[in-house]
Amino acid sequence: MDMTTDEMSKEALHQSEVIGKSSERPPPYSADQVEQPPLVLPQLDLSSHLSSSTTVTRDHDDGLFGIHDAVAEEFQRFPDRMNEARARIREKRWAVYTARAVDRYTKWWSEGLPRSRPMATVNDLESMNYENILVCDTVVAWDTDTLPPLDILMVWHAHCLNPRNFLEDCIRYGKISTWVTGFPWEVIDRCINNHTMEYAVSEKGQRLFEQKLNIKWNNLHDLPTKQVNCPCCGRLNDVPWTKPFLGTLSEPFRYNHGYADDSFMEICVGCQLKIDHDRLKVAKFRKDLEATLYENLPMPGSFTNLQGIPEGNSIEANHSAIQDMLFPTRNLQVAGRDLMDFTDGRVDRCQTIAQLRDKIDVTLWDKKMLMKTKGVYLDGLRRGEGVQLRRMMSRYWENLGPFALDLVGAVIRQGTFVDKMDQIDWLHSPTVFDTMDRLINKYEVFFQIMMENPHNIAVPTLDVDLAWHTHQLSPSRYYKYSTSNVPFGSKRTFINHDDKVDEEKLSDGFAWTSKMYRRATNGGIYSECTCWYCEATRTPDLYNRLVPVGSVSRARTAADLLHDRPDVSSDPNKNPHISSHNAVRPQTTYYRAEWHNHIQRSRLKSNYEKAVRRAGKRRQRSDSKSSNNQGDPYYMPYAFGFPIVMPFYAPYMMDPSINCHSYANNPGCMNPSVGDAGNYCAGGVAVGGCIGGCGSGGCGGDGGGGGGCGGGS
Repeated sequence: MDMTTDEMSKEALHQSEVIGKSSERPPPYSADQVEQPPLVLPQLDLSSHLSSSTTVTRDHDDGLFGIHDAVAEEFQRFPDRMNEARARIREKRWAVYTARAVDRYTKWWSEGLPRSRPMATVNDLESMNYENILVCDTVVAWDTDTLPPLDILMVWHAHCLNPRNFLEDCIRYGKISTWVTGFPWEVIDRCINNHTMEYAVSEKGQRLFEQKLNIKWNNLHDLPTKQVNCPCCGRLNDVPWTKPFLGTLSEPFRYNHGYADDSFMEICVGCQLKIDHDRLKVAKFRKDLEATLYENLPMPGSFTNLQGIPEGNSIEANHSAIQDMLFPTRNLQVAGRDLMDFTDGRVDRCQTIAQLRDKIDVTLWDKKMLMKTKGVYLDGLRRGEGVQLRRMMSRYWENLGPFALDLVGAVIRQGTFVDKMDQIDWLHSPTVFDTMDRLINKYEVFFQIMMENPHNIAVPTLDVDLAWHTHQLSPSRYYKYSTSNVPFGSKRTFINHDDKVDEEKLSDGFAWTSKMYRRATNGGIYSECTCWYCEATRTPDLYNRLVPVGSVSRARTAADLLHDRPDVSSDPNKNPHISSHNAVRPQTTYYRAEWHNHIQRSRLKSNYEKAVRRAGKRRQRSDSKSSNNQGDPYYMPYAFGFPIVMPFYAPYMMDPSINCHSYANNPGCMNPSVGDAGNYCAGGVAVGGCIGGCGSGGCGGDGGGGGGCGGGS
């Protein structure tokens, strides 16, 4: 976002600690032993190195959007609560800023990006050469005068990091040239000052942007209100982005009524209808349904098969896969008239997506309706049909925008990754290119693990995730790489990067990935980190017979040596441990969830105590630098610069910076239970709870793929 003058970020950049990551004569890690080099970055070789230089700073300007720091002073008698109040106030400003950025990105996507072909129709999806829709001879000619502001780049970046969703949106809206061109790193690099790290586009470019889109270059200079169409009378209403009121710390900002708030509500100036998020989501569905009925456009979620491939109707193709892919569209084309009446805003019969789901559920058990859709009545739906229906409905649960996922939540979750990469600060390391070469080799092993184990959740470490993110920002190349290297006996799969994964599944997936990495590299260490969590995952009780004989002991020896390696920091925040930016918390039955968490925590605590005893023995044997570790940063996580006291926290768990009530749609939660939001109804063969590995997708998720931070099918 265009907040490059933020003095706090400049100060942080100038105070960054140099971290050496090369195994060949690395610099020491002690800050008092290292002379800070000047802030000059080498010119990036974008043709031969995978790299990522996207940095985003959160805005903390007091009073922005009417949200003032002084509100936290009412808790001044309780320092811990005051810190939490300050963090939540800062988070709320960031939440509103991000919502405005997504709104600006939506307009730029529609009017600022070129359309290389018309919107895809049902006929396109049924054609024999449907996959050729990804072939485009034209590319977007990016230059320093055509780049958008940094806040829009931030949202675009997060959009690309959900590759199946991004592919669907590019096909649906005819933005294939953008998909083929990829993220314009080279041009962006020319707009970044290597001394100040500021992103700057010429005045001409800013002027062209404002004239074309009729919005300001700077997010903060845009209008303080958003225009919303009334679902009943269609009249435009100017609604505020937020109506800030902190409320209680247990549920901060929950009862705010602005568009970017959890409890948005506005009375239409024309017809006096109560406008809220639920009614706007129903109106979004009705608009898509209308396009399906009258323009022959597929419903969202119908553009790829369960493996994420835009598979056409060819001799080689599985006919049932095509039927599954188009089943939601065909079903609604048959039931459309009735649903159009049901979702008519003037009648206001359907006020929530839950009511819409129930209505569609009834149609799935209508024998006459199924016969019209499928040509023959079957007792229920095939699994593929159920998953596709659920995928379609996920485009409306917790999603107000026109895209296949909620981009506000995507940006917020990516922010966790950006923060951790900023802490590691490889960008200023004198051995940055050696580090990149090593993590790329590690990423290749990780990707092969995903390809060979499509039904498991593969979880990357931060260094692997950096390479993976960068790869996805060249969508066409990433698609070809993923779908061309198919192991024998496996289905061709577009490997997804699932950015909403149950935090417990993420933990188990990390242990499994570590095991598979050791197996693939004959005992190699997956996470070169000294934090207690990585120590705990190296204990033998987490491994099974798939581990080669002797590899556990070799792994233990190698892990112990990490504490004596000069290129591994004693500060866990400076090491590439598990990448947990996509961890979310499922809404399950309270007691069952608490019991499961209790077991998981007990196991981790036991392993942690073992790691502490091993560290004590090492300190007795030598003056290992592990003795310099002070405390455990994972028991005192930070949120927006303030320590937040939590009863339990681990690096795989959901970001403590995320307060669900600060957002219009909760970015840190999904609903895995049958019948919950986003989990498709009785006709959908009871796929609730199948997150990630089996690919049914969560609330706002994509059916048919993704494990851990992605991977799997």
